[in-house]
Amino acid sequence: MKYQKVYVQEKIEADASNVWQLIRDFSEISAWGPGEVVKTEGLGVGMIRHIDFNSEMLVERCEAHDNAQMSFSYRLLESPWPISDYVAIVVLTTEGPNKTLIEWSSVYQSTSESIEATEATRNFIENTYRKGFIARLRKNATKLHA
Repeated sequence: MKYQKVYVQEKIEADASNVWQLIRDFSEISAWGPGEVVKTEGLGVGMIRHIDFNSEMLVERCEAHDNAQMSFSYRLLESPWPISDYVAIVVLTTEGPNKTLIEWSSVYQSTSESIEATEATRNFIENTYRKGFIARLRKNATKLHA
């Protein structure tokens, strides 16, 4: 198994502190995630969330959370996908008035035997960040600015 990396960087036309308010609560993903948190365990770093993601169950643990730096990371503990050791990092940076840079990245091991399946998984993760999470966050953040 070889470690894979996914890195997405995009801009959102909204104030970084407003975007952070939408994304900072580890137990609430409705502003950016298409799934629903159905159960949580604990608080803060170490908190575990159970997500119904398009009828597939995911379990994630908050690994780090920094309000001052507007960043957090999480580890995927359980998923139906052919990956292991998945850790993602999300960082928001102020780029100017009503401009936020969001970086969403992850490192994981592919458990697929084929190069094609490994690449398909990498593309799925990148598209989930770009066309799913960030697109939905952008839509909700710009509503606040309007």
